[in-house]
Amino acid sequence: MPQTLRLCERSSEMQKLVKRVAGARRVVVVTGAGISVNCGIPDFRSSTGLFQQIQAAHSKVVSKGRDLFDASVVFRSEQAANVFYEWMTHLRHQCAGAQPGVVHQFIRELADRGMLLRSYTQNIDGLERKAGLAVWDPYRSKDSPQYVSWQQAQSVPLHGTMEHLYCQLCSSSFHFAEQPGDTALSAGDVCVDCMQRSETREALGRRSLPAGKLRPAVVLYQEPHPHSEDIAKIISHDTRALKSRRTSHDVILVFGTTLKVPGCRQLVKQLATASSQSTTILVNNEPVCGRVWDGIVDYQVIGCVDDWCSRIRRVWNSQTKITRWTATTKSATRKENKCDTLAVPQKALSRKRKAVDEDEPERKQQCVVPDLPARRSRRIAATRSHLDHYQQQQSPCPLSICT
Repeated sequence: MPQTLRLCERSSEMQKLVKRVAGARRVVVVTGAGISVNCGIPDFRSSTGLFQQIQAAHSKVVSKGRDLFDASVVFRSEQAANVFYEWMTHLRHQCAGAQPGVVHQFIRELADRGMLLRSYTQNIDGLERKAGLAVWDPYRSKDSPQYVSWQQAQSVPLHGTMEHLYCQLCSSSFHFAEQPGDTALSAGDVCVDCMQRSETREALGRRSLPAGKLRPAVVLYQEPHPHSEDIAKIISHDTRALKSRRTSHDVILVFGTTLKVPGCRQLVKQLATASSQSTTILVNNEPVCGRVWDGIVDYQVIGCVDDWCSRIRRVWNSQTKITRWTATTKSATRKENKCDTLAVPQKALSRKRKAVDEDEPERKQQCVVPDLPARRSRRIAATRSHLDHYQQQQSPCPLSICT
């Protein structure tokens, strides 16, 4: 069974765990609806969540709130579908007005520090994009400036987002209106592309075609995932990355989820067992892990996810202050050493220059070089004296005897 720690307890084990996450090299984050509750977006399964609200408001339409997110139930009748469109439009307005919370900023800081390998989210609110993360969105065209390939994506929405609508008949996608009164389309509206095709046929004298209704681009229960192959490719890539590193500095963080969705449960198991050296930590307000998670989740932290992330950020801030202080101290020490090294030679050089300047006249007098004409006259006089001495030592010429 995973080791359970309470965030309110300041134990040495908790401090070691926080430092381990703060000093990790690579981090994979898996998030649920619990991280967006403080942003004003309700979760699904709590006593005040969406399931309870829907059941209280529409008990005659659905037997339980979960049925409104079940594809096999919600599209069975037009009344249930209209209730679904109404609630999804209301939820879209809530998501559009919400701002990223502490956990979203924490994930963004992981990315800025180069520690984030990937963030997988079950949420459909789109707050990861508002936090500045590069979000993979399969409904965006490759020609769009906001398109992000899966290789460059920092966040992967597992269940889609509320930013797009698509036609249930022709699969054309449109932008979801953010606020009431927007010119954009809303859930339950008739598909524009279907209407244009039908009008074109009628103008040619042909029979009209049926028009589909728009629904949010989110994945419901009991329906196949339209992009399951792409997501499986991303998960396989990250699993191989965790296997290849073989280091104890990799961490898998699971935030704000009860792990009751089969797909998310399988994702956590696959990432946690990719490397025996990595550490898997689950943080939630309520205990989630039992014996079934033994050998998969290493630590279960009971407490607020925002407080957990704030504690890690405080460790980062303290490390940053120490790093800055160390860098400033080293820089000042190098400057002092440089000044001490250059001070003595500079003084000695100045004294030497001063002494040379003072001795310059005397040195010039001792080393006076005569001008060129005087040197030539002395050389000519010396040559003549040598010639006179030579002539005196020679015998008289024979011709002088004969005369």
